[in-house]
Amino acid sequence: MQSAAELWQQMKPIIRKRMSFSPDAWRSVEAAVPITLEETTLVLGLSEENEPLRSYLETQTMTALIREILLELTGKEMSVLVIPGTTEDDWKRYKSRQEYQKRLAAQVTEATVRRVREHRDWMWLSNQIAQEHAHLPHRQYDFVKARFLLDWAGKIAEFVEEFLASHPQGHDEVTRELERICQRMAGMLSTSPLVVGLEIERAMRAREQKGKGSD
Repeated sequence: MQSAAELWQQMKPIIRKRMSFSPDAWRSVEAAVPITLEETTLVLGLSEENEPLRSYLETQTMTALIREILLELTGKEMSVLVIPGTTEDDWKRYKSRQEYQKRLAAQVTEATVRRVREHRDWMWLSNQIAQEHAHLPHRQYDFVKARFLLDWAGKIAEFVEEFLASHPQGHDEVTRELERICQRMAGMLSTSPLVVGLEIERAMRAREQKGKGSD
């Protein structure tokens, strides 16, 4: 198998022939140092003094041309990556930074999701229902009321499932809070709390059956 250096040397005259020539664009190709081939990625590097040429090497047109030539020479769909530095050690440091940033992003995402979930309490749920109903077009129509009830029955069932997953002993609390929601929604929809409760119970049972079916 060719090394990155051998492959790049083979590619450069083809790039020169096919590219829309400009002195700076060609200088960027000349300045690029082939570092390694990693799986389906050709890793090129630029020294600090050649960093200003990066924008020419990373244009959509140049990247597409490099990938096209890589496919012709290797028979594989490949990508190209340009990193700061020109050595294997620079590549290792780049990968380490990328891994760190990925872990950091995952931690931030996890913390954000956790904060959102912590904020999603019963009061939040009740307020969400009230706000959506307040902005519901044609809410005086029975059909619109029915659709609103069915939509929210599913959302409430999902909320209950999430709540019980994090509060396994919270069944009594669920019963009390669902009673309050039934009363409040019944007032909004001019119907019986029993009707509201029935639709929520149906949605909860449907989720439970779906969960059992996927086990």
